[in-house]
Amino acid sequence: MTAFDQDLFRRLVESSPEGIALIDAQGSDHPVIYVNPAFEALTGYSAAELAGRNLRLLQGDDREQDGRHRLRDAMNRGESCRVLLRNYRKDGTLFWNEMTVVPLRHADGCVTHYVGHHRDAGERLRIDPKVTKDSLSGAHQPTAVAIRDDRLTGLFTLPYLEELLKRDWAVAHREQRSIAVFAIDIDALDLYNATFGRAAGDSTIRRVAHVVSACLRRSSDVTARIDGGSLMAFAPGLTSEQAMRIGQTMAERVRDLRIHHPRSAVLRYISISVGVCATVPAASDNPANLLQKAQQQLQLAKKSGRNQAA
Repeated sequence: MTAFDQDLFRRLVESSPEGIALIDAQGSDHPVIYVNPAFEALTGYSAAELAGRNLRLLQGDDREQDGRHRLRDAMNRGESCRVLLRNYRKDGTLFWNEMTVVPLRHADGCVTHYVGHHRDAGERLRIDPKVTKDSLSGAHQPTAVAIRDDRLTGLFTLPYLEELLKRDWAVAHREQRSIAVFAIDIDALDLYNATFGRAAGDSTIRRVAHVVSACLRRSSDVTARIDGGSLMAFAPGLTSEQAMRIGQTMAERVRDLRIHHPRSAVLRYISISVGVCATVPAASDNPANLLQKAQQQLQLAKKSGRNQAA
């Protein structure tokens, strides 16, 4: 790289509106090597204060976060990861750090560094300012409980899923790898609510949402609640066959809950129908079409008798 190229690269990184941090993957505690001005502005810490330190300092004593564990596991495997964490600026104020961490590899495949891209997601995700660390359960994913639109299930909201899908769609198109979408619906939920009441229905939605999201546990997988008992999820890198197996597993594990539903025409327990669609993105296609195709497959699963994936 010439001196001109180095200067251009430096100006590119330093002018980025996103906070950027470069982490040493070989160091004993993954110390910070570099942060750009946007990262300094985001956290209130200067580059000199962060150099040589682990970015866990931004979590303060708020360590019981699911995103933190998923981030650590992904880095241990040398994989990319996207999480939302409760972080704290130098002055102690809370902000929601939406971060994407990407490994940098040597020619021999060894991970030498991690690059973190950070931004304050609070306003964009419409996070309730009244939700604080003390009112959150650390055992649950922070994104879900903090997003005001869906406190019921602890999942992402549909608008946020759509935004993430657009970004992952572009990556999948560039790398020519598959991306799968799942459209999930609880069968005969209206009859269940009429029999046992809305509170029981909400409890069932939460239990089903937990089981469905547990079938998609990679850091790149995203699950959202649309409305009522309808869910949507996507998973990069899955073939049609792999996605169908996961869809079938979702239906099986919901059946295994054995939530009694005496008025169901399918069986005497709560069940779900799952629409599955996977594709390698083409230039002429778009993520909205994939979501629509998954919904079409969901209708096919319902017409075929429900309690299944199609």
